[in-house]
Amino acid sequence: MTQCQTLMAFLCLLFPLLVTSSQNWQDSFEDTAEESSPDEEAIMERRWQLGYENWRLRCEKFEAEDNQTSPINTRIAGGELATRGMFPHQVGLVIQLSGSDQVLCGGSLITLQFVLTAAHCLTDGIGAKIYLGATRFADMQDTAQEFVVTHRDFIVHPGYLGFGGYNDLALIRLPRKVATSDRVQPIELAGEFMHRNFLEGQVVTLSGWGSLGDAAGNDTRLLQYLDVEVIFQERCICYFLPGLVSQRRHLCTDGRDRRGACNGDSGGPLVYQWRNDSYLIGVTSFGSAEGCEVGAPTVYARITTYLPWIRQQTAMAN
Repeated sequence: MTQCQTLMAFLCLLFPLLVTSSQNWQDSFEDTAEESSPDEEAIMERRWQLGYENWRLRCEKFEAEDNQTSPINTRIAGGELATRGMFPHQVGLVIQLSGSDQVLCGGSLITLQFVLTAAHCLTDGIGAKIYLGATRFADMQDTAQEFVVTHRDFIVHPGYLGFGGYNDLALIRLPRKVATSDRVQPIELAGEFMHRNFLEGQVVTLSGWGSLGDAAGNDTRLLQYLDVEVIFQERCICYFLPGLVSQRRHLCTDGRDRRGACNGDSGGPLVYQWRNDSYLIGVTSFGSAEGCEVGAPTVYARITTYLPWIRQQTAMAN
């Protein structure tokens, strides 16, 4: 195998990427190349190798604090119980696959008729049940409103490849508008000024019905939440192998206290409180394949990057 394949065959397939000396080093793995000749492929491979070496040298400063790990796992460990009405935008999703299999995910109500979630939650889905205003997952006695949709109501980001963490966003169109109450309310999307430098170091909140930890029997049906810190993006990029975390498309929260998103939290909201209002800044995408409690960052799709697409699809006013 070539050095590129030896380092990570998956990445070579998913990200056949170009590096030039003028590019930001974190962006070196983000440009997808078109089909090329064998000579061009050799040049691309060499550029990839140089990009990898550059990445390795730049990330050495974090090695004493973080150990790199391999993703990808949809994965709240170490959280607290939410009270009724605490997160009126929180949505529970049961996605039906062909046969009897189901996928459990979270989501966010962003308009009266649209839910935002992770694209990987809807992969191979043929329909979904949507629960709003609940603290107990999929519990009709505790649910304020329930909707049933089919795959025709799924709007997956066109840049999502069906795997991996890039462009991991999808919308679900509800069959009718929700009835708002103290338990059901859409959340505001992040403002364009909430860029990376604005958010790094800020305390934010993630929520969901995911597992409480890696051990068996840690599943929960009770809504949990956790306050975490948005970390310096370079640290997050260096934690994972090159090309998996994007400077532009992702943001990350600290997992060094062994607290973060876990299995079942995918698609759920990451929220920032600013001037007494809540803003959706991220959608839970992935973490470490080694588990929820290994100290890895949690990675989210960055809302500000996708505002034009979301607004276009939901007919939001700019």
